[in-house]
Amino acid sequence: MKQGRKNIRYVRTIVDDGQSKVLEVLHSIGETPTNTQLNDFQKWRIKDEWKRYKEERMNHYIIEQNKLNAISLSFPNGKKGEMYKQTVCLDTSKFQEIWFENLDQTGLHESIDTVNGTVTLSGIPFEAKDFEFKICIKLKGWDAGDPIIERKFSIAFNPDPRDLWKNIPVPANIEFPKRDEDSDYVLVPEFEGLPQKDIVVASKRGRSHAQEGKPRDDDFRVSFNPQNGWYILAVADGAGSAKYSREGSRVACETVEAYCKGRLAEQGDAFEEAVKAYANEKTQETLKPVIEKIHEILFKAATEAYKAISKKVEDCQGSAVLKDFSTTLLLAVCRKFSFGWFIASFGVGDGAIAIYDKNSDGIKLLNEPDGGEYAGQTRFLTMDSIFRDKTRIKMSIVPDFTALMLMTDGISDPFFETDANLAKKEKWDALWTDLSSSVEFSDDNEQSQYQLLNWLDFWSPGNHDDRTLAILY
Repeated sequence: MKQGRKNIRYVRTIVDDGQSKVLEVLHSIGETPTNTQLNDFQKWRIKDEWKRYKEERMNHYIIEQNKLNAISLSFPNGKKGEMYKQTVCLDTSKFQEIWFENLDQTGLHESIDTVNGTVTLSGIPFEAKDFEFKICIKLKGWDAGDPIIERKFSIAFNPDPRDLWKNIPVPANIEFPKRDEDSDYVLVPEFEGLPQKDIVVASKRGRSHAQEGKPRDDDFRVSFNPQNGWYILAVADGAGSAKYSREGSRVACETVEAYCKGRLAEQGDAFEEAVKAYANEKTQETLKPVIEKIHEILFKAATEAYKAISKKVEDCQGSAVLKDFSTTLLLAVCRKFSFGWFIASFGVGDGAIAIYDKNSDGIKLLNEPDGGEYAGQTRFLTMDSIFRDKTRIKMSIVPDFTALMLMTDGISDPFFETDANLAKKEKWDALWTDLSSSVEFSDDNEQSQYQLLNWLDFWSPGNHDDRTLAILY
């Protein structure tokens, strides 16, 4: 480029001095041109120098373009909806201006630091697809008509896995229809001068069910009796492989809640006296009446649920068998006394019942999940063999607690992964922290049921079953 400018200056000097200077030079070499020849010579000389100048200038741009192409630059792929950030280094000392084209459609924006020679692309991609964009550069000394060097790039943003799930409606004409989601909130006032806890519960159809247009198989029932102060909480998970399990879970929850409510109304005084005697003096003699009442109420409630499901099978008049209504069942009854809380439970199948106190060092589990021989296997209420196992009932007396939680495996699997982890307090702390970030666990918060429903949409790879969680807090 410098040589080209020197040639142009020399030609301009010849032109400015007029033809006399040209003639002087030509005469010195023995040439005597005519005026026409002299004019043609001047035009030819200027044109030739100009051509050489443009060629040298273009060569300069080609060299810089090749240098740009040779630099190791890459923008890796990203994922829709997730923050993207990538920084590359460029020698910007030769640049007059640098910018990106076709970047707007990606959802990213550029940040150019000419001092440190870095270019950063960042932002949240809003569409899953392949994009092409380019870096454009004007070199220093750029003038109108000069080339702009550029380099093209391709980048792909993979879809958010959540977007791949379908939400197919359940056929309207199925037997035993059920809503895709349900929730409830029970506001409990003081009882016998003692402050009480409220109940919030929510249940939602899993993504794996929505993907195939299948109904929700989970169910629940929760209540508080203002006449005697007893709480009842039940959740159930119908077996996904059983065609009427959604009805099995409904019948189980409805039956045990109604049965416990009736029995606690009839035998509540005797039960309470037994609990008070045991709380005052914990001996085998005082424990025995409490265990007997738990059997009479909770264990018998589960038996009644089994009978109610069996009656459903009879109503189908040969078109169904008991296994078609397979369901798990987690049941708890509790009451606040002057000395603290009494909680009794019955459990069959997977999921979890636990007393969680964020200020304690441990966790109190009130069920033992029935793991099968293979992953995903469990036992169900519809298996009459479970009623030969009297250890399915548990009880606990605690001064207070943060939350009593009953959950189906749609919650326990993603947060605890294994049955062994259910005993780890740190796992429950993590669950409660996650819950508390979305649900306001305050008195009289009727919106908590909708907050909990929204929380049930949490993303956990590989865990897309129905989700049901009941919380006494």
